[in-house]
Amino acid sequence: SLPHDQLGKLVDAGAIQEIPEQYSKEIAEQDTEQAAVGAQYKGKTYAFPYGIETQVTYYNKSKLNEEDVKSYETITSKAKFGSNLKEVNAYVTGPLFLSVGDTLFGQNGEDVKGTNWGNEAGVNVLKFIAAQKDNKGFVNVDSANMMAKFEDGSVDAFQSGPWDYAAAAKAVGKDNLGVAVYPTVNIGGQDVQQKAFMGVKLYAVNQTPSKGNAERIAASYQLAQALTSKDSQNNQFTTESRHIIPANKEVQASEAVQKDALAQAVITMGSSDQYTTVMPKLSQMSVFWTESAALMSDAYNGKIKEDQFLTKLQQFDKDLAAAK
Repeated sequence: SLPHDQLGKLVDAGAIQEIPEQYSKEIAEQDTEQAAVGAQYKGKTYAFPYGIETQVTYYNKSKLNEEDVKSYETITSKAKFGSNLKEVNAYVTGPLFLSVGDTLFGQNGEDVKGTNWGNEAGVNVLKFIAAQKDNKGFVNVDSANMMAKFEDGSVDAFQSGPWDYAAAAKAVGKDNLGVAVYPTVNIGGQDVQQKAFMGVKLYAVNQTPSKGNAERIAASYQLAQALTSKDSQNNQFTTESRHIIPANKEVQASEAVQKDALAQAVITMGSSDQYTTVMPKLSQMSVFWTESAALMSDAYNGKIKEDQFLTKLQQFDKDLAAAK
């Protein structure tokens, strides 16, 4: 079992192989398009999706309503939005660049030289990040303290994934917890749809231990198919301790999923590239995480000035293109 962003490294290392065509056809038919993309690398399918993950907006319904949370500017004018920009987590903040049309490793996330943040749109993102320091509706808070701030009312909205739902519900009460897709955000004078990274949960088969035993290899693929089947995905969603948002389209349409606010927000986010970008699978992502986080943090903390933004972003693009 693996998160899809590890796929490229494992394929390149020869640890997993392209799956038989009968299974790749099943995946294309039964799972969402974005989930199927997460199981692919360089146009071939290497694994079986069993769940999807994206961040969503959590908010306190006593402070904000459904209309309010459609816009970041409305959230921060009426209440307090919490995030950490002093020490940026690139998984959380990096997709702002994708929201303005810039790309990370190209349109499909597999072109090492395809990052283009060194442009006017990228500069506007850094300007937006830097401006949050003076935004009265923005509260800088690290993830370890987010729930305490949400509970005591210092923060009225924040963005995180399904893994934080139970803690958020406990902090403000389940009936008071709102869950929504990402809002629009005004960057460079334009309202754009804020994006998040999408993750796909996968099962993959490593044929190497079988030493060429065809029967054992076939049985392994059958097991992976069973673990990611419609019934299995339904079980993993309805089991409270798991509650994994399904990738299977039929399970997504089930009554249990349809009436679950968190699942609906994640599915809406994960069903369209309007809201999410499937996280790239290249091994160069390790360089992206550290360099982009430092760049965004430095913009917020004033370590780099506005007239340096373009140069720093252009250098960032070059560093990613040269990464191994």
